[in-house]
Amino acid sequence: MFQLFIANLALLTAFMFLSSRLLRNHERKPFLPAKLRFAIGGAHGFFGILLMFFSVRFDGTTILDFRQIAIIAAHFGGIYASAVTGVIIAIGRIAMFGVTPSSLTAATTAVLLGLISGILAKRITDYWKKWLFSIAASIGVVTSSLFFLLGWQSWKVNLYFVAVILSGGLFVAYLIRYLTDANRLVYQLEESEANYRRSFTLQEAIFRSATGVAIIFTDPAGVAKVFNPGAERMFGIPADEAIGRRVPGTIVEPEEFALKKQELQRRLGRTVDDLEVFVAGLSEGKGHEQEWTFVRWGGERFHVHLMLSEVRERGDRLLGYLAIIVDRTESKRAEETMMQANRMLEQLSRRDGLTGVANRRAFDEFLDAAWVKAAMYSQSLSVIMLDIDCFKAYNDTYGHQGGDACLKQVAGALQRVVGNMDGLAARYGGEEFVVILTACRGLQAAGVAESIRREVEALRIRHIGSSASEYVTVSVGTASSIPYAGLSPLELVGMADKALYRAKQEGRNRSESYQPGNRPESAGTSGASRAAGRLL
Repeated sequence: MFQLFIANLALLTAFMFLSSRLLRNHERKPFLPAKLRFAIGGAHGFFGILLMFFSVRFDGTTILDFRQIAIIAAHFGGIYASAVTGVIIAIGRIAMFGVTPSSLTAATTAVLLGLISGILAKRITDYWKKWLFSIAASIGVVTSSLFFLLGWQSWKVNLYFVAVILSGGLFVAYLIRYLTDANRLVYQLEESEANYRRSFTLQEAIFRSATGVAIIFTDPAGVAKVFNPGAERMFGIPADEAIGRRVPGTIVEPEEFALKKQELQRRLGRTVDDLEVFVAGLSEGKGHEQEWTFVRWGGERFHVHLMLSEVRERGDRLLGYLAIIVDRTESKRAEETMMQANRMLEQLSRRDGLTGVANRRAFDEFLDAAWVKAAMYSQSLSVIMLDIDCFKAYNDTYGHQGGDACLKQVAGALQRVVGNMDGLAARYGGEEFVVILTACRGLQAAGVAESIRREVEALRIRHIGSSASEYVTVSVGTASSIPYAGLSPLELVGMADKALYRAKQEGRNRSESYQPGNRPESAGTSGASRAAGRLL
């Protein structure tokens, strides 16, 4: 008997895995075509008949197997799929064992369970509640039919049946959830890989099409790693010869370079290497654009405009330096190319690389400018801060790739709400975002905050590790004020941060507005509050 149940369970596992693979492209769709639903019902029905070939016979009238689980598993296709499964299993039961009272009773229970399972699937949206109610319905229907056939003598069979259906049903429920999550992760991986390939192709196209601009990327030691066709044309050096060599010794006019190196050493009071002559000003916010005299391969000197920037990854680790070089001797054409390259760098430096919204630098600049304007015209300025609830648990559950996808979707929801308003939406850091709204009073800001909260919740991103909801949610805090003497922009941000902290204390997935009576004494107060009390 045990071996037959193991065979049933093995068949269930194989069938669920096969159906998951075949339907993986339909799992993300909210509605399935009618033909597909009937196909799902037919497949589960014939599978239920297959399970009956491995049934365990208790007596002359009673057999047990996992066919009820096949009916329940079909409920994701809707009531039609469940009903079709029940009807096919009913017909198979009668065909295999003849028209007997037990066969008719079993056929009736199969059809009834198919209808009940389909109705439960339509009315219940939560995955586990749907399965638990369906399992309970199966136990109720089948034990009642056995009692009808055997009377009080059915207690032993019912005991076995409850154990079999409960354990088998929970196993299949967990299996389907695991396979669904695995399919989702595979899809996200494929999507990320496709995005990476598109980005790489675009990058290659930019590097190769910019023939009038030299684009050079070096590692932190100044060794060339990328040398585009524009650089080959400008310096007369083939890329395969330039890559792997230190750039300063390759292209710079020796006398001018030696003079600037001596000047830097005198200012710093220490010895510097060649690369530091170029990058020394970057850490101080200087040296982004420089004028140099470079040398072509044949010894020809020419003046260039150099735009240099650091390239860093998340975690602030330095990857290297990106240099965009324009030949100043090509007057009008060079100036136009320089302006385009400068705009490209500026846009990249003001955007968050992951989510596409403004970054912290852009936020700080916009806040200072908006504060001056609001003070000049006595207008109210509002700050909205939001934080993804239990995001550490989300990363632990779905991985950093899943966390990145979640951040992108939340940023998209934020842009949809505030995109057309007079203000700025930015990523403040980690899982925290901030919005500045100009000429916006407290009540209006509170309404926008609530709209953001609802828009994120409407994404219905699964979050089984959240203590606030089964989906990804955000806590939001707002603060509004007309600038006055004694109040700084950072203090207004601190007020919004305190309101956000209070929203988390009150249970998350809510928005709170800063109360005037809780005004912080200084900008440092908000930072201390965040460090001491921020809920994860």
